Amino acid sequence: MIFRSRPRGDEGLAAAAGRDPGENDLDTASGPPPGDNAGTSGATTDFAESTQPEVGGPDDGAIDLDELDAGEWRELGPYDIGEVDAEALEEPDPDQPRIDLGSIVLAGTDGMELRLQVDENSQQIVSAMMIRADSALEVGAFAAPRSGGLWAEVRDELVQAAESAGGSANLVPGPYGVELRRVLPVQTPDGQQGYQPTRMWVAEGPRWMLRGIIYGQAALEDGIETPVAEILEAFRQIVVRRGDEAMAPGDLLPLSLPEDLAPQPGTAQDAAGAAAAETDTGV
Repeated sequence: MIFRSRPRGDEGLAAAAGRDPGENDLDTASGPPPGDNAGTSGATTDFAESTQPEVGGPDDGAIDLDELDAGEWRELGPYDIGEVDAEALEEPDPDQPRIDLGSIVLAGTDGMELRLQVDENSQQIVSAMMIRADSALEVGAFAAPRSGGLWAEVRDELVQAAESAGGSANLVPGPYGVELRRVLPVQTPDGQQGYQPTRMWVAEGPRWMLRGIIYGQAALEDGIETPVAEILEAFRQIVVRRGDEAMAPGDLLPLSLPEDLAPQPGTAQDAAGAAAAETDTGV
């Protein structure tokens, strides 16, 4: 597994989110949340299509949103830190290495690459993307009300934002209830106009909401067969560490570099150097 950290300033974050710097990370009235890269070039444009794919999904059409929202979808994960053996997470496991990013703990698999997006001004990690073959999963965790229901509040705004940006969106049944399918216009690395299809899964836990955005081939497939299965398994194995601090609903839970990758004070590899570093863990 390869860890890659890439600098990204406030201006780039705002452009990707379709909003001004400093707005709430899930304030979607003016555009999609950070990590979507709508209308920008970046790592996710590697998965862009030259022509606009159709947005669809299983049982495309009218669905019972309330029934899907009422379902229990986390039996197989992702998990809250209180639902697992926290001490076991810290023990090395050669068969399933763990990557502790503070608010989320990821499970590594053979052949999977992890890219960490870093704000070059604050040196804070703003997103984590797990890439396997021609598919990718970008994850982020957010503070949520104790009563839950944050996903139901924001998804209609995400649909409207996609349509306002010249794309399309649809709500379909997915492995976590209501799944959001979108196709957004982007600029490809060679400067051409392209379209980026995505699937969005959202799991809600105790005072947190975990969002997963799927890119590439897995975003084009219906159902959860391969290659979606590998992406789904990676999402299910995530552990969320919400913490006890008071946070407004929609605030991004902070991410941090693992201790063995974080730069040491007084060394030549300062925070800016760490943002551009690549480390091969041998997995």
